Amino acid sequence: MNTSNNKTASNYHFLTREDVINLLEQKDMELKSKDVELKSKNVELKSKNVELKQKDVELKSKNVELKQKDAEVKVKDVEIKQKDAELKQKDEELKQKDAELARKSQRILELERMVFGRRSEKRLPESPNGWAGLFFDKDWAKEGKQLSGEIPTIIKEVEKQAKQRREASRNARSTRKGKPYASYVPNDIERVVTEIYPDGYDENRMVIIGHDKTEHLCLRPSSFYVKVEDRIVCRLKDAKPTDAKIDILEAPLQKQAVDCFADASLLAEIITGKFVYHLPEYRQSTRWKEHGINIPTSTINNWVHSTANALYPLYKLQAKLILQSPYLQVDETSVQVADRKGKTRKGYLWGVRDALHCRGVFFHWKEGSRSGAVPDELFKGYHGAIQSDGYEAYSRFENVQGIELLGCMAHVRRKFEHLLTNDKNAAHIVKMIAVLYELEANLKHSNASYEEIQAERKSKAYPILRTLEAYMKEVHKEYLPGEAMEKALRYAFSVWIRVSRYVQDGRFNIDNNLMEQAIRPITLGRKNYLFCGNNEGAENNAIFYTFMACCREAKIEPNIWLRQVLAKPLLDMEDEELIKLLPINYK
Repeated sequence: MNTSNNKTASNYHFLTREDVINLLEQKDMELKSKDVELKSKNVELKSKNVELKQKDVELKSKNVELKQKDAEVKVKDVEIKQKDAELKQKDEELKQKDAELARKSQRILELERMVFGRRSEKRLPESPNGWAGLFFDKDWAKEGKQLSGEIPTIIKEVEKQAKQRREASRNARSTRKGKPYASYVPNDIERVVTEIYPDGYDENRMVIIGHDKTEHLCLRPSSFYVKVEDRIVCRLKDAKPTDAKIDILEAPLQKQAVDCFADASLLAEIITGKFVYHLPEYRQSTRWKEHGINIPTSTINNWVHSTANALYPLYKLQAKLILQSPYLQVDETSVQVADRKGKTRKGYLWGVRDALHCRGVFFHWKEGSRSGAVPDELFKGYHGAIQSDGYEAYSRFENVQGIELLGCMAHVRRKFEHLLTNDKNAAHIVKMIAVLYELEANLKHSNASYEEIQAERKSKAYPILRTLEAYMKEVHKEYLPGEAMEKALRYAFSVWIRVSRYVQDGRFNIDNNLMEQAIRPITLGRKNYLFCGNNEGAENNAIFYTFMACCREAKIEPNIWLRQVLAKPLLDMEDEELIKLLPINYK
């Protein structure tokens, strides 16, 4: 049978009916077997499908749980934020209360000073009778008196030298040559030449025989652009994802002092615009709208605050450097602060200048206070000379060991200047003071050394001061108490000792004018932006005015200095690096 079947499988022509039936039954059995196998596999697949569905259900369940937990976390986060906001609000309330207490304490001190003390430069003696005169070293004064000639001779010699000095200055000015604008236009300035041909010109028939040139100084308006720093990220070409380690290179982030959208160049323009050219922030914002750049004033203000914070470490180093000088000039100026709703108050910036090494100045803000506690803190442990006007807060240093207190002759002169047209005594006093200033100008013109200056002052300035002292004592009796001239004389008596001390050292100046010149930009600025928004704003002003004044004294452009300094990561730099960035060290 098997043989027959095999035979049938190879040749159907020899199959019988029975063989065909057997063959079909055999095939049917095979198909049924395969069908069973397929059903078995189908059952397995259904089983696996059920398992997958179960796993999917489990995953969905876990996802629901995770969402619930996430919702709980979000609720807790909201609660934490609410608590944080409440804490911040309470902290702000405490700060306001502390500020209010500080203001009230300061007001109490001011009222006490108004009731029990003297204010500003109004600290005047009742009379000149108890005036002790010049506190000079006796040997120095004796030598000065011996070296001095008669006052008319001294005055004549000083005026002769002053005349020679002025003639030399005039001759130097008359010898200057060049174009009318040569003093303010550099030789290497760009020149844009536009050739203008006459009507009817034909280059084929005509030849140029000359040029008639006219020059005009032009200005290109400033422009904005966005600097895009595209930091490249790369890897080796041959690196494969299966590699244990793939080295990826990325260009470093170029950090600047202030992390904001404004570049160092724009920040420098804002700062110099406000603190050099006295343009308030809102005016700068209005001006930029002409260029299509609409920067809100609030944004500019935030940039200014951030810049002040970035410069603060540099500011502290500048202040420390100034206080190392053995000769300081100090002055203060008022600033309005709008830290009260709908009102402003007067605060004071204190200026301190290195009058010996020309290292610049720094301005100090202490809640706007003008009390004696401020100089006490500023000059604690200081040893050297301090020159100021007649403000009574400095009188406390008169008897402090290690400090020599100097006065300002310019303040004395001002008291008499508005009286000289109607009072011959005032005119004589102003004339004598003018001789002292002529002597100082002569010494400066001759580039005299400190030793030579001291010698000239001993032989010429000292006798004039003693003569003027005696003259003021004598004429004081001619005036009734309360008269303008009598008040001017009493002011001179109150400060004459410290005013006259400059003659004993060639390093000292006759007045405090250099410090006042450093303060003048603050006066101009407050006429434009009127007031500071708060104490922080006033402290920021102190920082910026410090560096603007330092740049002027170092004869460098503030904008250029700021551009380069603000382009550096100041907050990441050490003191050794920062010191090199001070204007005095700028190259």
